[in-house]
Amino acid sequence: MSVRATDEELRQVYENIPKSYDRANRFMSFNQDVKWRADLVKTILHYCEKPKLVLDVAGGKGELTYVFKKIYKGNFFPVISDYAINMLKLAIVKDDKVLASFEFLPFRDNAFDVVMSSFALHASDNIESVIKEMNRVSKRVIGFIAMGKPDNKLKRIYLSIYLRFIMPYIAIFAKGRPKDYKYIYYIYKRLNTNSYYKNIFFKHLDVKVYEEKALNLFYFVVGYKKCARKNQRNYFGERLLEK
Repeated sequence: MSVRATDEELRQVYENIPKSYDRANRFMSFNQDVKWRADLVKTILHYCEKPKLVLDVAGGKGELTYVFKKIYKGNFFPVISDYAINMLKLAIVKDDKVLASFEFLPFRDNAFDVVMSSFALHASDNIESVIKEMNRVSKRVIGFIAMGKPDNKLKRIYLSIYLRFIMPYIAIFAKGRPKDYKYIYYIYKRLNTNSYYKNIFFKHLDVKVYEEKALNLFYFVVGYKKCARKNQRNYFGERLLEK
């Protein structure tokens, strides 16, 4: 089971959440995206109590890092990577930012205590290659939430209708344009079913938590890196000196 964020932790996140927060995730997750991010952070910290280096893969504006900083009170060094330079320029947190594809992360093996991602992996044409990269650069824990596709056919049909014909128009109430949200349906349409991705996750990670949420539209995964080795380099590969 995932470790749930407390009401007080969620209150702190919601109270300070930026106005620029990504509305699409909220519509897709039935208003649960912030809670899931908080639960992801709590679950990660359950398996890695005192991380020092944390990588937010395909972090966009840094929403997950923002939640991590609200919940974790220890000292750590976050790095956000994303393929879109405009997203990094608009980041809501002031931390190290690296322009990079999540399929080719420019970091050394075993560089980060935690490698995490939220609402992004489904955008990849090859999710297995992304998981391999996240596993490679992590030395301890990997955690992520992303959009999947139910194995149940009736759920797939219902969600197809929702994502194509309903969700884009709900955006109007948040002053969004329907056409800006229709791309989500096309991403969903080309995805494999969750059982396909689950096999990949268990193949490459020592999975400790696997859950499906919101009519199985999302998967929530936290696990250990397989074949972990002691790391003695910083995240760009420069050797660190033992004190």
